[in-house]
Parts: sequence; C-alpha cells; structure tokens
Amino acid sequence: MTVSAPVPDTVLRPRGFGPSEGALLLTLAGMWGFSFFFIEVALWGLAPLWIVVGRTAVGAAVLLAVLRIRGQWLPRSFHLWKQMILLGVLTNAVPWSGAAWAQQFLPSGLVALLMAAVPTFTLIVSVAVKLERFTAARVVGLGLALCGVGLTVASDTGEPGRLIAIGVVVLATLMYASGAVYANRRVSGSASPLTIATGQVLAAFIVVLPAAILLDPLPDLSLLTFPVVGSVLALGAFGTGAAFLVFYTLIERVGATNTTLVTYLIPLVAVVAGALFLGERLGIAAILGGLLIISGVWVAQRGTRTGVARR
Repeated sequence: MTVSAPVPDTVLRPRGFGPSEGALLLTLAGMWGFSFFFIEVALWGLAPLWIVVGRTAVGAAVLLAVLRIRGQWLPRSFHLWKQMILLGVLTNAVPWSGAAWAQQFLPSGLVALLMAAVPTFTLIVSVAVKLERFTAARVVGLGLALCGVGLTVASDTGEPGRLIAIGVVVLATLMYASGAVYANRRVSGSASPLTIATGQVLAAFIVVLPAAILLDPLPDLSLLTFPVVGSVLALGAFGTGAAFLVFYTLIERVGATNTTLVTYLIPLVAVVAGALFLGERLGIAAILGGLLIISGVWVAQRGTRTGVARR
C-alpha cells in the first residue's frame, strides 16, 4: 500500500459514492489487503529483495502498458526523473523491502495492522515540514493511533528478532509517510498521476535489482513453485499495477479524501486472509492496538475532511 501523488478534491470536483465506486473501493482494499498474504507465500521460495524485484517488474510492465493504451508516455525531464527516483526509493523500494523482510518473523496480519498507521505518520511529517497544522481532532487522533502502535508493539514479547522486525515495519511506515509528503510538495502536478506512479515503480525496480543481486542469494529454481511464482505475479499485477489504476480512478470519481476510506479496510482484509489461509492468530492486545490505530486515523481525518468541505 502506497499513496504517492495526492490530487486535491477541489481540482477534480468529484461526485459521491455509487454502487460502482463502492465496488472499486472494496476491490482496492482487497488487492492491497491480500498483498500481505501474497508476500507471505512468496517468502516460501524467494528472499525479500527478489520479491520486490518481481513485484516492481510486473507492476511497471502493467502500468507501462496502460500508459501506452491511453496515449501517454514517461516524461523526458531529467529533473522530474530525479524526483520520481527519490519517490520510488521512499515509497516503493525501501518500505516494500522492509515489510517483506519483516514478514519472515511476523504474521502478515500484524504487519498490516502496524502499516495502518501510515496516515498518522504522514500527519506528523506534514506538521514537521509546516505543510499541515495540528487541530484538536488531529491531536486526539494522533494520540489514539500512537497508543495503538505502542500496544501492538508491546503485544509481541517474543524473541528480539521479532521486535527488530516490528521496528523495521514502523520505519517502513515512516518512509511511506515521508514519500507521500514529498510527493505532495514536489511532485504532484508535474505530470499525470498515472505517469508518476509508473515512473516511481519503474525506478524502484531499477534500484532494487542490483541490491537483490548483491545482498540476497539468487533464487533457487527448485523452490519456484506455482504458489510462489503466482504470488509474485499477483503481487505485481494486482497489488501494484491494477491497484494504482483503481486508486486513481477512485480519486477521479469520489476525490482523494473519500478514497482514503480504503485505509480502514486494508488491515481487515489482511488479518482475515492471514487467519483463513495461513492459520495466523493474533493476540487480543494486537487486535486492540490495530483498532486504536484505525480509530485514531478516523478521528484525525475528520478535521481534514471538514476543511476540504469548507474549501
């Protein structure tokens, strides 16, 4: 899950939710929620960096094909490419690699619950760079979400490796947030959202490929079973390529603010998928922590929605 190039509601003049928009929202939640499941299965035969290589390669191919179908192409501006490379590192290559590495030690549902805090960290970074300001609702929501992160972390009293993995997920979440703020300030509006998404995923592939060759063992062909390969293909085609298309379609139809509703659905999909297909069981403290995170995001975003409505 990543939101890279926010588009203001005031520019798009979106309409409200209808049956088709509701279906698209559920589809997007399913694709991003099941991404954690696909990563878990892909880890049966691939090292984390190679999963990200496959994901970005397939995702970039899908997005490039759609660009050509729509009569668009990647920008030629060297300045814009520098921005998209940085965006690809911040919001794709590093956090996806960190999350995949952490899932070697943590249940996929727990990783999804922790990453539900992306909007909370985005608010913190936005305030730090003076892009946003605190309101009473945001302070309360921020407090709830941070308490949820703390409770979720405290719920895991296992071996040190698991605690390190939790720390890596939190850092990956912070990277997502930093990338979203950077995109909003420096990249958004420089090209079409689809062009930027395609460029950043392609840049992430170019960055992570040499890292995988140098840092992770080459894939063992005997371990590349149908579930492993299929999971990587699904992760790239649906969790990356198609998800971006649905994401920007929703922004065009219902606005960026309404599209953030997907934030509340992704952890639910991931937890249920982990429980049904992987036999994962999360403790009560972890689930309560996840609920606090989601509640905090909801409270904090109420103030944002009010401001957008007034504008």
